[in-house]
Amino acid sequence: MLKMYIAVAIIYFITVSLVDANVPRTGVTVSGVSSGAAMANQLHIAFSNDISGAGVLAGPPYYCAGGLLSAAACMSGPVTSISVSGITKKIKAFESSGLIDSTANIVNDPVYIFSGKYDPVALPGMVKLNEKVYASLNANMKTNYDLPATHAVPTEHYGGKCAIPNLSTYINNCNFSLAYDVLNHLLGGDLIKPPYLPLTPRIGQLVVFNQEAFMNPPSSLSSKNPNTDASFAQWIWKNMVLYNPRNWGSPTSGISNWTIPSTTISMNKRSLLTRANPAYGFDSEGFVYFPSACAQGRKCPIHVALHGCKQGKHYVGDIFVTQSGYLEVAELNNVIILTSSSSVVTFSDKSYGMLGLVWMYFKRFCQ
Repeated sequence: MLKMYIAVAIIYFITVSLVDANVPRTGVTVSGVSSGAAMANQLHIAFSNDISGAGVLAGPPYYCAGGLLSAAACMSGPVTSISVSGITKKIKAFESSGLIDSTANIVNDPVYIFSGKYDPVALPGMVKLNEKVYASLNANMKTNYDLPATHAVPTEHYGGKCAIPNLSTYINNCNFSLAYDVLNHLLGGDLIKPPYLPLTPRIGQLVVFNQEAFMNPPSSLSSKNPNTDASFAQWIWKNMVLYNPRNWGSPTSGISNWTIPSTTISMNKRSLLTRANPAYGFDSEGFVYFPSACAQGRKCPIHVALHGCKQGKHYVGDIFVTQSGYLEVAELNNVIILTSSSSVVTFSDKSYGMLGLVWMYFKRFCQ
């Protein structure tokens, strides 16, 4: 189920944006923090035909929580309880059985691993196991273990004090843009860095999309050519809405020649059509930011940014999307940012599978 959602979502958004081959291998990269980090490395390793780089930020390594009994150890240790050789054997077994894409794809893929020095939630030693797993796959890694940060997304301007837990949003002002550092490594190393001041105007367009629709596209579209059939575009526009937060702080120019409806909603409003999909564990809506150049037809790569525990729309509205630093980097460097949003769920059905279990279980575990 989840594999279908990810595949459909990526294919449709690639179709819409017409991605250039200006990033390693493919036009899609992914990053995630905390539980989102667990999902990010799962997506990269499982779907490496389509995803060509990952940012693993304050989260455990691939398949660390292969059993529910080991889930707590994946965040808080002890490190000796997790076998890297066992993880790499699982990867090889999944590859041999065709459950994941060829790991040969990951050779030289850019991978960014971050752990704050004062993280009390995701033990730095556990996070660093990602480095050993990806070393076995010959990825091109950059690590960041020296920032005096707690368990949070470090930014240059927004949030609580860097070393003190910020339980309201898990975004902290560390005078350092983790979003830039991650994207710069994943996208070639030559990105323009947003200046400290003045703040970079986000003059593109933020779009809300119906996640449930992308999980269950109509069967009538399966036989259509997405590059030429107008019904694809009509269906996509039907399930999107232009989103203009009242506290956006930048012009909201809209997207050229788009006729989809728009809505203006307060940044901090939590009743933003938030509703769990019990069959998938996702919120009803996700966000996509189209930088101004991309909105006007430029070919742009896509980065999928996954939030952590208690950072979804149910908890913080659009704060993770608008304040984590990704959009400023995206605007200056023409990168589309897709931010999915999970929801609070209770589940016992093992059919969620390898991918869904990790993201949802860690989200549930961290509450």
